[in-house]
Amino acid sequence: MVQEVGVRAMLLRLAEVTEADWACWRALAERASEPNLALDPRFLTPEQGSGGDVDYLFVVAEEDGEWFGLLRVFAMDVSSTMSIPTYGTWDPPLFGASHPLLDHSRTVDALAAIARGVRRHLRGGFLILRGYPASGPLAEALQEIRRRPVLDAIIIGSHAAAWAEVTSYHAGSATDTNTFPARIDPDHHGSDTRKKLRRAARRLAEAGGGPLTLRDASDDPTAIDRFIAMQASGWKGDRERGGTAVALEAPVELKFREKVAAFRADGDLIILELWAGEQCVYASVYLVTGAIAEGFLDAYQHEFGDFSAGKLGRTAAYAHLAESHRKPPLVAVSPGIYDYYPDAATIYPDRREFLDVVIGVGIVPSLIVRVLPRAEASPPARKVFLALARADQFAMRVVGAARRRLKPKT
Repeated sequence: MVQEVGVRAMLLRLAEVTEADWACWRALAERASEPNLALDPRFLTPEQGSGGDVDYLFVVAEEDGEWFGLLRVFAMDVSSTMSIPTYGTWDPPLFGASHPLLDHSRTVDALAAIARGVRRHLRGGFLILRGYPASGPLAEALQEIRRRPVLDAIIIGSHAAAWAEVTSYHAGSATDTNTFPARIDPDHHGSDTRKKLRRAARRLAEAGGGPLTLRDASDDPTAIDRFIAMQASGWKGDRERGGTAVALEAPVELKFREKVAAFRADGDLIILELWAGEQCVYASVYLVTGAIAEGFLDAYQHEFGDFSAGKLGRTAAYAHLAESHRKPPLVAVSPGIYDYYPDAATIYPDRREFLDVVIGVGIVPSLIVRVLPRAEASPPARKVFLALARADQFAMRVVGAARRRLKPKT
């Protein structure tokens, strides 16, 4: 029996994660080329043993007990028009992009091991990566993957997400005060938009009974209580209207509080509140991973919804974070706003492009991804595509059966 060397893949379910695994996971998250909030162990740790997400399945790239890559996967289709079972990341992304965590020193090896692990352990010839960065070290790793034997990749789609680069750092501001003027008309907006925002701010200040200020409530233990009550104050607190407030279900609220507490313990929680006079009219919760502030949840007091409390609150929070009043400073803000929130996305000045990628693993799948665009457009090519995919699945079943027969008995 040939001993496998180098980075290899293993399957892991969330309910099976041990304390030693959590330590490896935390170390990987700290070394990752690109952070990912959805795969931050602090974001997932409270779920263990809760019974809610015990079916989470991960492919881990490891060597000699050290983790170099990790990706959550589940069964899905490689194409919207052709049903071919495979594995991929969730769509749409829940919190930020759903790319893998990859060690900065072994990015290519780890990504290749994850792709091959899907084929070896899950009998899937394709790995779909939704929301994969179009630039940076992960994009470079994807380019290198195509040079590996029996691996190929194709981009099947792309989208741009709201993003904000942090441009400056105000040293000492965080220790001097936790209350700041609410900046509601940043320079990147046009003059007409800024005029409308200032008009809305005057109306909100009149309705709230005082000037608008932004408060950093990250260290205030009562801020989470205010946020939960505020989120439930409007339609989100009404189950019959499709409300999604965390207060509607005790287990959900408990998990939310546990996640917040985990990030607060490391100084990676940011809670920003917009106040009108003595009334809190908006609050946003950001979780920091890899020096990027990721938008988690936000809410406005429903009585002030007609006064653009949500838009003004998001604008003031972004303007504050873009100047990084925290230490260590942020490098970017990812509000977690996608194409289905176009109006909210206009608040942020930058965009980052993300890709939808299919990696074919094995001789036949790597050939298939090369003809995928033609297969999507041409019925004859689609038939060839499906025939090749079925043949590959059959071959994988034969190989799996042979391996089981040849496996030494213990």
